[in-house]
Amino acid sequence: MLTKRKTTAGKWLVYVGLWIFAAGFAFSEFNGMEGKPDFLELASVPLIIIGLLMIILSNFFNKKASDFTS
Repeated sequence: MLTKRKTTAGKWLVYVGLWIFAAGFAFSEFNGMEGKPDFLELASVPLIIIGLLMIILSNFFNKKASDFTS
């Protein structure tokens, strides 16, 4: 399970990164919504990239194998 093998910092990176990615995707031009401010469309690509980087970086915050209590 995801929550068993991640440290606390890794869990935070996954959850915050997922929300940032979702916000960036919601404001992007891919979903086809009209009438969004231009600032949000410009900020969507960096938000998507930052969210993905946070999710990828969370993979480096794993617990040691001896810490598992299977």
